[in-house]
Amino acid sequence: MKNASIVLPPKTVVVQEGDETKGIYVIQEGKVELFNTIEGHEYPLGEIARGQIIGLSTLLSKERHVVTARTVVQTVALFYPLEAINPYFNEVNPIINIFIKSATERIKFFSQQLIEVRVNEKKLIKSTGSPHQHGSQLAYLLAAFVRQGTIEHDDNKIYPLKSFLVNGELILNKKFDYLEKIFNLYSTGGLIKTIFDKKYGNIILSPNVQLIEDFAVFSANIAKKGLTGFIPIKCHKWVSGLIRIHKRFKENSGSFMKVDFANLINKELGREDGDDILVQLLSLKLLSEKGADQASMRILLNAPMLQKRVIFESISRGINDIDKIKPDEKKTVA
Repeated sequence: MKNASIVLPPKTVVVQEGDETKGIYVIQEGKVELFNTIEGHEYPLGEIARGQIIGLSTLLSKERHVVTARTVVQTVALFYPLEAINPYFNEVNPIINIFIKSATERIKFFSQQLIEVRVNEKKLIKSTGSPHQHGSQLAYLLAAFVRQGTIEHDDNKIYPLKSFLVNGELILNKKFDYLEKIFNLYSTGGLIKTIFDKKYGNIILSPNVQLIEDFAVFSANIAKKGLTGFIPIKCHKWVSGLIRIHKRFKENSGSFMKVDFANLINKELGREDGDDILVQLLSLKLLSEKGADQASMRILLNAPMLQKRVIFESISRGINDIDKIKPDEKKTVA
């Protein structure tokens, strides 16, 4: 039987939903994701790998492709064109052909049912809001609370939290436990600092209202765009090192000679590959460079921006992983 081995780079569309079938693909290596696109949104149907086939059901049903198949990683597949494989199916016993077609129709039916579930789930999230939207709403509410909920205590302004989440539950109409999970991420992620006071209970210590409101905007954008363009987790230690370098050399105002900067990274992180790390940080645009030539080239480090970004992204990752408890079911709080 005539076939051809083909190598498909990552993110290659193997077959497109709605197109006519040109043959079948037998996966030899790699991974392929299957999905439908409805109103511009992709709805995943699963993944296939070595030994599995793309296009068999459409070959038998003579219909157009009902899903899109796209490679996840580099994939090797054997391609059997339609004209080479059709004669073999024409020779199959008619009864067996009926069984095969019945099985493919059932698979198609269950795929359609799955898509309906995913579409309804998407509509529900859209109508009630996503965790990132709730994170944005809670941050705006917290900023308003900080602006108005101060108490003078030992010559300092403090912000008791005793009733904040209870009121948040009523105002945002979300479950108390759900809001508490998001709020705890604000604290552990570094957006705010909470301590316990014997008189007032848990309080916020010296909150930065502008920072909280900036996070509210950031979280609202994540709800629209998703977790795209985030700093890779492996770089967080490097960024922490950059922030420490900035603190130790405040007089430099965030500007360093490039020829010296790799050594600063090595000393701060206890490594010997500072040059490679510097290249990666520049490629990720976590640092920038300025100068006419290598001798005068300077590294520009905006440590406050990096610290803010790490805080916001860390909280957003946590919000993204919050358990799908029912956010609209309010819990009675004593």
